[in-house]
Parts: sequence; C-alpha cells; structure tokens
Amino acid sequence: MIRKHFETLWIVGLFALVAFAAGAQIARAEPRVTITYAHCCPPDHTYGVYAHQLADAVDKNSNGEIKIEVLDGGVMGTEQAIAQKVQLGTVQMGGITSNNVAQLAPSLNVLVLPYLNSGPEDLTGEGGLLRAGPYRDEMNKRVLEESGSLRIIGGFNNAFRSIFTKEECVDEIGDLQGLKIRAPKNPVMTAMWESWGVSTYPIAWGETYGAIATGVVDAFDSPTDVVLNMGFHEHIKYITEATYLPQAAVVIINNDFMNSLSEEDQQILLQSAEETDVSHAQYVAENGERVRNALTGDFGVTFCELKDPEVWAEKAQAIWPDLYSLVGGGEDWVETTLTYKDTGKLE
Repeated sequence: MIRKHFETLWIVGLFALVAFAAGAQIARAEPRVTITYAHCCPPDHTYGVYAHQLADAVDKNSNGEIKIEVLDGGVMGTEQAIAQKVQLGTVQMGGITSNNVAQLAPSLNVLVLPYLNSGPEDLTGEGGLLRAGPYRDEMNKRVLEESGSLRIIGGFNNAFRSIFTKEECVDEIGDLQGLKIRAPKNPVMTAMWESWGVSTYPIAWGETYGAIATGVVDAFDSPTDVVLNMGFHEHIKYITEATYLPQAAVVIINNDFMNSLSEEDQQILLQSAEETDVSHAQYVAENGERVRNALTGDFGVTFCELKDPEVWAEKAQAIWPDLYSLVGGGEDWVETTLTYKDTGKLE
C-alpha cells in the first residue's frame, strides 16, 4: 500500500514537472518586447550572422522576455530605405553600412574616407572606432543630432572592400580604365573613384547581381564574402584585395523607441550588442580564410595583388581636403578621429 502511494506521488510529481516545463515554454514563446531588425542580406551573409548573433544574445540576456525579429534579405528595401524606416520608427533597428546611413547623418562619412583605416582592428578591435567607448559615444551624439532620431548601439566590419572583375585582374591603377564599375551612391566614395580617374555607376545593391550578369557593369567592389555567399562567383572570376576602404556598418535604433523601453531593457540591448560586436569580429577574422579557400578551390576564382598600392593611396588621400565639406563636423571631426586613433583620447 505504501509503495503504491509513493508511486502515485511520483507520477503526480512528474506530471506537475512536465506541466511546469510546458508553462515555461509558453511563457518564453510570448516575449514582453518584440523588436524588428532589418538588414540587406541573407542570414548566412556577414550582416545576417551579426543580426542573428544579436538576436540570440538578447534572448539569452533577457531570459526570452525580449525578442528580436530579424528581417533578412533586404525585405524592407535598400539599405538607405531601411535607414529611413528606422529614422521614422516603422522599423525599430537595422544593421546598415555606414555610407548608407550617412545620407541622414553625415558625420558617418568619416568612416568612408579612403585609407583612414588600415585594417579591421582599427574598427572592431579593442578600442576600435566601432566599439563601445568614448569615440563611439561622441559619434553617436553627432548622429543623433544630425538625424533627429537615430542612435548607434553597435558596430561591425565585414573586412575591407575588394575589387571584383569578370574578365581580368586589376593589378595596377591603369587597369581601371575602361571598366564599367558599380559603386554605392555616396559622394565620398564617388570622389575616391574619380581620384583614380574612374566614373562609376551608382546602382542599388539589390540590382547589382543583375547588372553584373547582364553586362550593365563588369566590375564592383565589396567585401570578398559576398562573391561566395550571394552567388557572384558565377560571373566574377578575379578578385583584387585592397585596403582603401573597410565595410564599416553601424547598428542603429530609433531613439524614441529606445527611450520607451525600461532602463533595464535598454541595458540588456546595449550589453547584448557589445557582446555581439566582439563575437562577430572573431567570426569575420575566421571567415576570411574559409571564403578564400572556397572561391579558389571550388569556383576557380583568381586572387590578384596590386603592384602599385602606394599610388592608389597617394591619389585618394590627396582629395581629403575636398571631402571635408561632405563629412559632418568637417575637418575638425576628421582630426578628432585621427587623434583618437593615435592616442585613444578625443583631445
């Protein structure tokens, strides 16, 4: 009788445990706060990897009470359109290349100055321009003033931009002549190409694959992983890796939405973004070699090397004074940035 009594208690306890676990799952399935986060690319692209790393970090740090709904693949439009949607608050967050947010906050054009940075560590390493700290705080202050509603809570880099061509290597600056090159519609980047004697085609990113496939353009630049992850290897057969410009991206949030959250929830977002900035930088470093090996081994892509990199740098840096008017804060903000890079201090 006693044994049967204990067996009954054990079964009741088991059912209670199962019911509790089911209840916990139901509770996690209905978060208190849901945040939409839009970006340009597939989930396995570097931008998508950041977005989902951040979503996982927020879920963990909030114990499932805050959910980031990631909108992959540019479903909310171009990067410039996404930036405007975040500005208006129709999308709460976005991970967007800095040159495409600069239309709303020109201070970000400082990150687009050619040869300002020499490697990923300048941006995403400890003390880098995109990492949480005094420089990003100052940049965030400027971005908020200029845009009226955009706040930076994270930053990441997808390596430096490489030059992709269909027919032959770009080994020296003269090889650019005659190429039909797609480039983002950003005045600083346009001026950089013009300093090399090239006029570019300002084609939206979402239209670039079609433009390459049909011959509207025969070259463009971007971080190397897009060739592998977005199918460009079907047409791009030559890649010239360079160091003129990093693919620097900022994670922006609508400031009114951010302020509507509790202080605790705001801290969860900031903590999660800071953790993701670090983990994503490690991912990018490890991903570069994998991408290169896959492109050469599986798709026959040839990697080229510049013979005259100093010529490219000299011509691009020579136009900096002409670009100060395109950078919010002008020459003073550029000098502040250079000082911080050298000393770790804003003054």
